[in-house]
Amino acid sequence: MSNVNDNDEEKFFVFGWRESNLELIISKEWLKEKKINSYLTKIKKILENKPKRVSIFTHANPDPDAIGSMMGFQWILYKYEIESDLFYLGEFAHPQNQAMVNLLDPGLARVVNYDSEIYDLNVLVDTVPNHAGLGDKTCTFDLVIDHHKETVDPDFKGLFVNLKAGSASGTVCALLFKLGLEFEPDVETDSRVATALMVGIATDTDNLMSADSSEYEFAAWAKLFPYRNIAAMAKIISWERPKLWVDIEAEAAKSSQTVEGIAVVGLGIIPKKHRDIIADMASQMIQWENVSTAVAFAVVDGNRIEGSVRSKNASINVSLTCQELGQERSGSGGGKLGKGAYSYDLAGASISDDDDDETKQKTWDLFNDKEKKRIFRIIKNGS
Repeated sequence: MSNVNDNDEEKFFVFGWRESNLELIISKEWLKEKKINSYLTKIKKILENKPKRVSIFTHANPDPDAIGSMMGFQWILYKYEIESDLFYLGEFAHPQNQAMVNLLDPGLARVVNYDSEIYDLNVLVDTVPNHAGLGDKTCTFDLVIDHHKETVDPDFKGLFVNLKAGSASGTVCALLFKLGLEFEPDVETDSRVATALMVGIATDTDNLMSADSSEYEFAAWAKLFPYRNIAAMAKIISWERPKLWVDIEAEAAKSSQTVEGIAVVGLGIIPKKHRDIIADMASQMIQWENVSTAVAFAVVDGNRIEGSVRSKNASINVSLTCQELGQERSGSGGGKLGKGAYSYDLAGASISDDDDDETKQKTWDLFNDKEKKRIFRIIKNGS
């Protein structure tokens, strides 16, 4: 299987501009339709070959869009009478993720249970293979469905689907409806999946208000709306914020630094089960007055730094900024329009549980100062 070739896209757009803006709009829509139809032809071929069993993966520590897109693609397979299993790495530390798993029961299995001999087809959603949540397992993916800017490696042999939507759930919905599949009323499974897809869309597009929200999300929302579980969706969207998070964020905000619209906050040393506070803090900071770019970071489990970036500044490429923040320290990073994350290991500089409180504080103060300076340097040089 080969990737859909976009080489003609640039030529077509140039022709459109030369003729008229109207032709540009028509050509753009024609190209979108051409691309999704090309994907559908190949996906239909995969489905009609009837693999005996399919594995579905996503990135580590799955968020609502990852969970929703996994459930959505599993539902497609179910409609084609193909059995599948969902695998995850990490934890559901965020209260919203916990609520989604508890209320919608996606049936996720830990990645340690994956046995490559059982599966004829391996699918990855909401990320690319370089960031797949595999742990110590290895897996060759046949189908990758994503919406982020980062693409697959040039030597990837499977089918890579990216409609440039605002969410993986919106992308899966576009494929689902294009395949002619429909949800049914009063069917519990259909209601759970429709709700999961709607939550995935809502959380990854800021309730359809983010700049990268696309027609795929709006169309999916309208079609899914009648089948949602109203009570479950309300509880997931309006999740309860832990008091610990409120206390940590309030204390960290006191030491925040803001320079030329860039706000940076260090949250201290936090356990892995509370790592989602980092993204939550960045999402709040971007709403601060006179802040156009927000970065929150912390030392997680004493052995790595994780950071989250949000930006309203059109001159800042968040995905590339996160890549640089991670890769400069031999880590990783990435994202999409306006939001992203990065991480890197501290290796020999790790903070041990055996260290006394004074040593931990001094070590954090050093990391905090160095990381803030590094963040400001990279963002300013890149903008």
